[in-house]
Amino acid sequence: MQYPIKKKIKIYRGNSLKKFLLKASYIAKNVIYIKNFSSNKVLKTSNKDPVLLAYPEKIDIDFKADEFRVLVIKSDNSLIRNAQKLRYQNFFNDKKTNKKVSKIESDEFDKFCDHLLVIDTSVSESYVVGTYRLLLNTPFNSKSELYTSTEFDLEKLKKQKGRILEAGRSCVHPNYRDGRIIRLLWKGLASYIKLKKVDFIIGCASFSGMKVKDFRTELSYLHYYHLAPKKYDSIPIADKKVTFRLKEKKKINKLSSFKLLPPLIKAYLRVGAWVGSGAVLDKKFKTIDVCIILKSKNILNKYLNLAVKN
Repeated sequence: MQYPIKKKIKIYRGNSLKKFLLKASYIAKNVIYIKNFSSNKVLKTSNKDPVLLAYPEKIDIDFKADEFRVLVIKSDNSLIRNAQKLRYQNFFNDKKTNKKVSKIESDEFDKFCDHLLVIDTSVSESYVVGTYRLLLNTPFNSKSELYTSTEFDLEKLKKQKGRILEAGRSCVHPNYRDGRIIRLLWKGLASYIKLKKVDFIIGCASFSGMKVKDFRTELSYLHYYHLAPKKYDSIPIADKKVTFRLKEKKKINKLSSFKLLPPLIKAYLRVGAWVGSGAVLDKKFKTIDVCIILKSKNILNKYLNLAVKN
């Protein structure tokens, strides 16, 4: 989206252009905020919209592991549609099938995000079998800076020093859920957070179903054993919050409760993730969601060298 520039902006060339770009703050996709040189504030138009200029920023993540290719693309890449088809299959029609899916799952956040893909090149150069949607917490012209902000209040975490990366829309093709693809996605994620100097990773993780009482054991376990520290904690948005009564801690068996968790939540917990307070109802996806909060160094320590090696 382009915005009319009400203020005159000087054209810079050569070394002046380099200095100009150093004064810019990048956001997801290919847009930058123009900062005032003297005040270091974002220039505004008369209608209070930020001044935005198109500026493509290449993300150089593209490696292979056996027959699988791992890469990051922008939303204008033709492969994005195959990722969106996989998302639809996972979120709305999750069956083990080789039948072609024509419908897609997409929203307004896609155009601002980078998209991490795993492709099985033994099938074709466009056969997407895993994906993550990545969005840095840098302001852009939207009421919510992150998708997670539509479900959880993240103000405590935002007050901490550090860059926040939202890793969402995670899914793996039903025929590839033996652990290989999620590991490759996390290898790619490790490379991305190293490149972007990310400090925290957040996202929504889901329980499939809309009755919170069906997940009391799991939610109680997460509350007692994996709750985020207060300074990082998230709070459910009031109109999406689900109310439930915690089970007594003494009635929670740690081992059996952990086994009940969805695979993605288990994977996050294994690398030291926390879970924010409470849970919300996502009517679109018919799920109960919790907020995942993770220090990026946990992913880096385990997966970065593996990503580079491949």
